[in-house]
Amino acid sequence: MIDRDRERLLAGEVERIARRPEIVASWRRSRLSGVDPDQLELPQAQPEESRFSRTATPVLEAAADTLVGADTSLMLTGPGGTVLWRWTDTDGLRRRLDRRSVVVGTQWAEEHVGTNGIGTALETARPVVVTGADHYAAALHGFSCAAAPVRHPMTRRVLGALNMTCRAEDANPLVRPTLLKLVREIEAELYGTSSARERELFRHYLSARRRSSAAVVVLDGDILIANRAGARLELDHRAWWARAQDELAGATEVTVPAGPDGPEVRCRTVTSAGRTVGLIVTVPEAADGPALPAMAASATSGDGLADTVRRRLGVEPLLVHGEPGTGKTTLLTGLGLAVHDAARVPAAGLPAWLDAVRNGLHERSGVALTHLQALDEAGCAALGALLDDAAGHPARIAGTWSGDPTAATSAQQALLDRFGPDAVVVPPLRSRAAEIPALLDGLLDALTVDRRAPRPRLTPAATELLRRHPWPGNLRQLAGVARWLARQDRAVVDVDDLPGRLRAETPRTRLTPMEAAEADAIRDALRDCGGNKVAAAARLQIARSSLYRKLREYGISGDR
Repeated sequence: MIDRDRERLLAGEVERIARRPEIVASWRRSRLSGVDPDQLELPQAQPEESRFSRTATPVLEAAADTLVGADTSLMLTGPGGTVLWRWTDTDGLRRRLDRRSVVVGTQWAEEHVGTNGIGTALETARPVVVTGADHYAAALHGFSCAAAPVRHPMTRRVLGALNMTCRAEDANPLVRPTLLKLVREIEAELYGTSSARERELFRHYLSARRRSSAAVVVLDGDILIANRAGARLELDHRAWWARAQDELAGATEVTVPAGPDGPEVRCRTVTSAGRTVGLIVTVPEAADGPALPAMAASATSGDGLADTVRRRLGVEPLLVHGEPGTGKTTLLTGLGLAVHDAARVPAAGLPAWLDAVRNGLHERSGVALTHLQALDEAGCAALGALLDDAAGHPARIAGTWSGDPTAATSAQQALLDRFGPDAVVVPPLRSRAAEIPALLDGLLDALTVDRRAPRPRLTPAATELLRRHPWPGNLRQLAGVARWLARQDRAVVDVDDLPGRLRAETPRTRLTPMEAAEADAIRDALRDCGGNKVAAAARLQIARSSLYRKLREYGISGDR
């Protein structure tokens, strides 16, 4: 990157970088992963042949004939960014790529290389063009790369990426549509060559899932498709496939224990042309499924908060506050309140917004006045008068405030005075670590139910890392992790498979209450100082070197 933008990034002044949002976001992830922009170090991996590469390579070889003379290169990678195949049009470009180790077997994940076409396309699961100084590593500034993920035609899992590279000075806007056309051709070929076995397994999974709410897992030696309850069985699909071939011994159905303490499950074979091609594993009754730890509805859990808010609604206007992204609006909409978002006032106009609120106060469902901190002085005065007029009516009124209400201006404080003194605080996600697995499951359910696609299982170590993560973005950030997981093309996700930024921001050990309080104070100081570390250190009355050390220890991003 150019020196000016590099200094802005390192100083945490990301908003001053005049580049596309997806590039700035990628630079931030690259920095948090510890990538050195001045030193290009590429991990090596042995590329494994797969049905994906066997299917895609002939498509690309045929397309290469039409690209002769374009002075470009095509590369196919696996889901982790390892280059599986490369074709280059000219000797000059080939030598230039070789000098930068852009060869088969090198890994181009963002966490290793920083912003680049392959890694950024895989990280975001979206097409991207990275040209010249958009690359995080200075060694790649001479190239322009367009890349896009390639998805499984049925499950929509990302199987890898296709990349087109040329010299930066030869960048052409037609590269992107050409690339996307090739991706569509590969996905069409994958669908056409999908084995009868694969289609049969997916059909049986959908059929079994529709019949009951039981845990369902459909598998063979390479494929695992499971619903939520089935994923919690935590079956090693390869081991179960080998076990089934031994224990079924020609039978079409048997009942076997999942383990010493596990439930009994039913195994049924899937046959095609007289040959066993898969296995359906089900827990006959949902109630007999794997025992899951019960979670008490404490005052700070999702259920406990909902009960608290439900009891207090209708008595007087109720204020619900907490950090941004903690789920305040979701909590209130779950109780049936109609949302009137104050953040929409600039677009809708204050009179129109107030009319909608006034009409909502007469509805039995009640109203949720969200993002009250977005109202200016005039908006606060007008809404306050409206709430005064509604006083004495049995309306269910709640308001949300993102952040600390004690930071309100005098006009905002006058508005907040209309709400009862007994406010409900929605705690940050980092203080609700025990809820994270269940919350993540719920988010994944919403993402995968329509696509009817399997999803990966987190190992205990990966789950523990998520519990330790500080979650500065709270539920909004957790939802982003859920979307990332839903795109993965692997049955099991371990710690090393998680995004580099997530790992970089997570303390190596769980913080003590004292350390957690100190970490919160540092985050507050950084937020109040607009991300300026010098000012934050002064406010905290600690040396800058101590602040940087604590940022690393506590996994705190230097960004606001």
